[in-house]
Amino acid sequence: MNQPIAIREAAASPDEVAALATAVTEFQEKLRDAKRYPRIHALQQDLQATRQRLSVLFGERRGWHQSKSAFSPSVLARRGLFNGRGNHADPWPRELVDDGYFYRKDRKAAAVAAHLYGTFDAAKRQDTEATAALYGLRVTWPEDFPSWYLPGRTTLIVCTPLSGPAS
Repeated sequence: MNQPIAIREAAASPDEVAALATAVTEFQEKLRDAKRYPRIHALQQDLQATRQRLSVLFGERRGWHQSKSAFSPSVLARRGLFNGRGNHADPWPRELVDDGYFYRKDRKAAAVAAHLYGTFDAAKRQDTEATAALYGLRVTWPEDFPSWYLPGRTTLIVCTPLSGPAS
């Protein structure tokens, strides 16, 4: 696969992150207009690679690495490793996680970056924070990084354990 120029370059500065977020939007527009499978497939790969690069950069800025697997809210709340074999896993509420990216620090659950649809006014933020608190989590809205799932249509939130440091 030919990687787009935006992905080959290391993106550390805010301008480079913004360029990658713009590339996500451009890939989505091209994908919407594509007619033939080989072109659609190539665009899907480029879109996924760009999102992956942004998600890795997001985690690196916070000292986290992307988890190879998802984990439940209870695992995150206790900064655990896993919740057994998934037989008793509690699901994430849609009010907290949609299009989630899971992060770990020192092998332990550290955070979930989620891309929720719509905008968040004060009342909606309060509701989201209250839902997170029920699970032993806190929610933040990063101002230094854009949503990379559907820029302009989704809002990036980060769920971390309620107790202890946020990073």
